[in-house]
Amino acid sequence: MLQLVYSPRWFYGKDIVIDIVSIVVLLCVAWFSLKYYRINKRNKNYLLLCFGFGLMALGFLFKIITNFTIYYYVLETRHLGFITLTYSVLRASNILFFVGFLMYRILMLIGLYILYSIYIKQSRISVAIMVYLITVLTYFSRNAYYVFHITSLMLLCAITWQYYVNFTKTRNLATKTLLFSFTIITLSQLLFVFVGLSQTLYVVAELIQLLGYLGLFLTLMRTLKDGKKKRKE
Repeated sequence: MLQLVYSPRWFYGKDIVIDIVSIVVLLCVAWFSLKYYRINKRNKNYLLLCFGFGLMALGFLFKIITNFTIYYYVLETRHLGFITLTYSVLRASNILFFVGFLMYRILMLIGLYILYSIYIKQSRISVAIMVYLITVLTYFSRNAYYVFHITSLMLLCAITWQYYVNFTKTRNLATKTLLFSFTIITLSQLLFVFVGLSQTLYVVAELIQLLGYLGLFLTLMRTLKDGKKKRKE
């Protein structure tokens, strides 16, 4: 059984809106990464960016699915003395929750790992092994939500550090905004580790995560704007 951390009742549905915004941003980044790859197929990093952000978007989609429950009818029989009653009962299935959260965690971690692998070059065998280990870790740690968030935090810290290194080399507005965005997203994961202590932390973490993805969207818009200026020149 998956260990779930629920948001406060007054926040129900609002986290879904945040996830939808995150999906839109991630899909936009994935789409433009694919577009740039088609222009310059020698640069495989664009393709990896597309896969990484695309898997993260798909992960958020599975997370949203977990907000819906499958209901089904079963027949139950009860004996009352000499009388036997058979009636239908509405039951709720945990299958959708299990599959949704498991896929969300697996896809999110693999997506983050792909982004990390852009800067730390590895062989295909090493990547395949890491994907396998991430899948196994996610499945067997499904009862401990914090393991997923700690793993995400570690990957995000590694990615953010690489963006910091890039910023120190270029020091332009685009890399600065990108660094800010991933720093905020990393901070949100740090808070998610401790959401079991307080439901308020869940709300704060969701809002900070939203800020991070909005920053990522601004980075994309800035990059596209700079690209148009260069083409005009």
